Amino acid sequence: MQFRTTSFASSNQAIKFASQYNASILKYQQQISSGIKLHRPSDNPVSFRQVESYSVRLQELQTEAYAVVDTETKLNTSVSQLQQTNNLIVRAKILAQQGVQATGQGEREALAVELQGLMESLQDITRTKSAGSYLYAGARSDVEPFEFNGPVVPGGTLQVDYLGSSNHTRAYIGDAISFDTFYAGDKIFGNPDRQDALIYGQSGAKIGAGTDNIIGRATLQVRHALTTYLGASGIAASVSSPAGDTVIDPAGNNELIVRDTSGTGDSGTIELNRGKSINWSRTDTDLEVVGNDGRVIHVDMSSITPGFDGLVDFSSDGTLSVDGGLTQVPIDFSESQTIIDSTSDRHTHIDTRELNRAGDDYLDFPGTSDVFQIVYELTQDLHNTRGLDNAALAETIDHRLGELDRIGDHVLEVMGQQSASLQTLQELDFRIQDLQLEVESQLSEIQSTDIPTAVLRLQNDQSLLEFTYAITAQIASTSLIDFLR
Repeated sequence: MQFRTTSFASSNQAIKFASQYNASILKYQQQISSGIKLHRPSDNPVSFRQVESYSVRLQELQTEAYAVVDTETKLNTSVSQLQQTNNLIVRAKILAQQGVQATGQGEREALAVELQGLMESLQDITRTKSAGSYLYAGARSDVEPFEFNGPVVPGGTLQVDYLGSSNHTRAYIGDAISFDTFYAGDKIFGNPDRQDALIYGQSGAKIGAGTDNIIGRATLQVRHALTTYLGASGIAASVSSPAGDTVIDPAGNNELIVRDTSGTGDSGTIELNRGKSINWSRTDTDLEVVGNDGRVIHVDMSSITPGFDGLVDFSSDGTLSVDGGLTQVPIDFSESQTIIDSTSDRHTHIDTRELNRAGDDYLDFPGTSDVFQIVYELTQDLHNTRGLDNAALAETIDHRLGELDRIGDHVLEVMGQQSASLQTLQELDFRIQDLQLEVESQLSEIQSTDIPTAVLRLQNDQSLLEFTYAITAQIASTSLIDFLR
């Protein structure tokens, strides 16, 4: 049995081959024009999956590269600001040293004015932003980190409230690498090294045993309250005694000698602690008596016992305060009295066993102030707002220098940490670039068009298409007689 190829079958075959060659030509034209040989999974399922995997990895590396650049920008800005902070601290130390060597208060006042400018510059540094976020507010980078206010009570320190977070913000690069970016300002500009408290003054008070938590500085107000005269001399405290007496002592610690030289209680002499002998009369109801150490009492001599001649014992009570008198603690002449600052709910311990004079003493708490408070306190020292003598003033400025040294070292330590992070980031950036190049090369090898091969295949398919058209045309032009042959 013989089979004949009909014209219909030939046409179908021609159409089939022409469609195949046209599709192939279109594919190669698209590959050549776009430079990409894989446009859909059907082009090569295995290769297409590899392309997708490499593309995802390339996107990950691009994301990591962006994170590296962003982190580097933040840390570079921070390192620059910390370098400026260190420069300001160095300048403050120079001004402090000049203050110690100054020969007059006018010179110290000029130095204090420059320190005030340094303080404003330091405060500006804390407000530094990167990409709209505060560098030194930690995890609360949307909040201005510090709020500055003046002392709550006279003689106190600058009030500095940290409003940011105590936790650093971390930037993550990939799944396993992270870097601190927005640092907690209280840990950069704070002073982590609390030391023993210091006291300046003439009251006789000393630092007591116990753990203090007052920060900065404070004024210890030693105030006289009541003088009580013992025995039968008839002497009494006058109206000026509560506020005017400066002697504060338990009984038996002072020598007060009263003599009635008239024998009738009308007149005589009085002497305190071997000081100048003072004449008195019955009309002296508010007489000031000064001892050889400068302490004073105020007495009423109107009721002296006639003929009295001898030693009068007395006790003088007083109070202590570190919050401007808002909270007063009676002096008990003990080894350690706890004095509370009601404005901050903090406390200090005072040894009052040798306390004997009313007045103001000055407390310093080294290692508790941040850099802003130290510069503020140094400014106040140069103004000598506490009226210290040259020796005490030099001592307190020297302590400020020590604190500035510690703060400066701490700032340099943080700057070193950030610089080390920047070095690591730079090396990581190089590594990411190498990986990107490697992935791009692998992706290009799989996905990119091999132009010479594609051109050859395109030309081959075009030739086959033309041959198909020619054969089809020849078959279609066959006559009935040719077909019958």
